[in-house]
Amino acid sequence: MRMQCSRALRASGVVLVWAAIAVGGCSDRPVSPSIGPENASVASVAAVAEPKYGVLGQIAGPARLPRKSRSLNRSLRKGGGYRKLGRPYLIKGVRYVPRHDPHYEETGRASWYGDEFHGKKTANGEVYDMHALTAAHRTLPLPSFASVTNLENGRKVMVRVNDRGPFKKGRIIDVSSRVAKELGFREQGTAKVQVKYLGPAPLDGGDHREQTFLAEQKS
Repeated sequence: MRMQCSRALRASGVVLVWAAIAVGGCSDRPVSPSIGPENASVASVAAVAEPKYGVLGQIAGPARLPRKSRSLNRSLRKGGGYRKLGRPYLIKGVRYVPRHDPHYEETGRASWYGDEFHGKKTANGEVYDMHALTAAHRTLPLPSFASVTNLENGRKVMVRVNDRGPFKKGRIIDVSSRVAKELGFREQGTAKVQVKYLGPAPLDGGDHREQTFLAEQKS
């Protein structure tokens, strides 16, 4: 069998290393294709992109459960951050200049972020809580208060700005899942809003002022 295989390969002009022939020979067993971008399955691609759990996690060791299956209602610490303005920075070719502008007011689109970032640190060192009345802004001082009004339904919420973002063209603020719900656009994803700076926020992370404002809006 090996001689027939060798003659066939010489006839086709292919040169093989004898060590490889000795190990594998020319059997008629099916050869598994190499996993590459051209033939990788969706599961394989997902596993490479997210090594924490899934197919790769099961092979490498105990798989970590996806965040959605963990408790998202656990108590998170408030405050713990620091005041930050920051230097000008560049994201995707766009330059942003953080500044204190007591007259800041802007109209544009708002988006929201939720459980993927729940429990992670924000740009000023606080902990992001998807259930809190918070938001991310590209240039406002951290932390600070701002009002966000949904111009499509008139709802208004006071938020604590403690993070940076969003960096997608046309969007001016990224609010928490809770804020998006209160403003009535969580299901649709984005909404046209008006954002107005209200002043610096304390470092303790308490949300009494935001909750009181929300209750007054609902009364």
